Amino acid sequence: MDPIHFDSRVLFSYAFRAFFLLVGVYAVLAISAWGLHLSGVLAWPDALPAAVRHGHEMIFGFAGAAIAGFLLTAVATWTGRPPVAGTPLMILCALWGAARIGAFLPSLFGSGLWASASVLFWGGMLALVSREVIAVRNTRNYKVLGLLFAFLATEAYFFFVASGDVAGQEAALRIGLCLVIGMILLIGGRIIPSFTQNWLRLNRPQLGTNLPLFDRFEGTTVAVSLLFALGFVFWPHSAEIGLLGVIASVLQFIRLARWRGWLAYPEPLLWILHVGYAWIPIGLALLGTSLLFDQPGLWDSGLHALGYGAIGTMILGVAARVALGHTGRPLRAFPSMTAAFVIMTLGTVFRLFAQPDGLPMLAAIGFWVAAYLLFLVRYLPILLAPRLTS
Repeated sequence: MDPIHFDSRVLFSYAFRAFFLLVGVYAVLAISAWGLHLSGVLAWPDALPAAVRHGHEMIFGFAGAAIAGFLLTAVATWTGRPPVAGTPLMILCALWGAARIGAFLPSLFGSGLWASASVLFWGGMLALVSREVIAVRNTRNYKVLGLLFAFLATEAYFFFVASGDVAGQEAALRIGLCLVIGMILLIGGRIIPSFTQNWLRLNRPQLGTNLPLFDRFEGTTVAVSLLFALGFVFWPHSAEIGLLGVIASVLQFIRLARWRGWLAYPEPLLWILHVGYAWIPIGLALLGTSLLFDQPGLWDSGLHALGYGAIGTMILGVAARVALGHTGRPLRAFPSMTAAFVIMTLGTVFRLFAQPDGLPMLAAIGFWVAAYLLFLVRYLPILLAPRLTS
């Protein structure tokens, strides 16, 4: 285990350091608080239904920090420019932190802080990534700017347009969920087959595997998934949309199978990405079946297959890998992180069958907290330490 040495210059030298640390801390605190609320121990501000507040914080707070850490780190690789660091990164972290504090302050001041800091955070993200990408005319990644603008617009809609309108805010959460899943479809569709192919060429060259990257089938799969996402947002009770969800699920299962993740089973840093992505077709199948056969219980399971399963698992896996690669460490999973990946997967299974006050819910909460605690304990020294030099 690396010793812990705090140096703010190191912490704010790359976005993944500060934001992945915030992701780990917030994953533990937010879900622990949610568990205490469900147990009747902790009261949340009552200006909004608790489930709406919880959904917002997991999508725009927890996942938002992970997106910031990943994108602001990746954009330096995409553009060849120096990483976003120092004062701009500190300000962005401060905005994110202020929004999280405001979310749980039971006052008008808290609501105002939550809304303004949240919108400014996404505006800052869009501005920083746009500056880097446009400066070198990196047109391939202009679509990322479109996604960030959509996050900003959805956040503004949640707070300022749909304020007081619970149905409108629930629609905003569905949009936010689709945007995060869309980010996984876009970025995951690049990195998962690429990482897998690189590992196979290095460790199992006898297989001679050339994995499909983005071809016509991939484009069709993403297009059908996006069509379902539109229906999921605007017509969330339509049987026709349910059928589209089932079709999208089948296509996504085929897409994942084409990446042949089972060949990389010896490396947890790889198989966890395949497992995380697998929760997307599972979630689509559950949501689609719920709409087709009018099964409300499957709706909640589908939402959490996407939220707890796909988003929570992918963030854990990507953070573990990116932190190693960008600090000069070998891309090999620590035993404690292998345990965290297994725990996270078990937690997702429990969450799919959980009721608010049952044992499966307590188990799902406990597994989530344990997985991210393991990440924090093992990665805190790495995130705070300078890059290793050979």
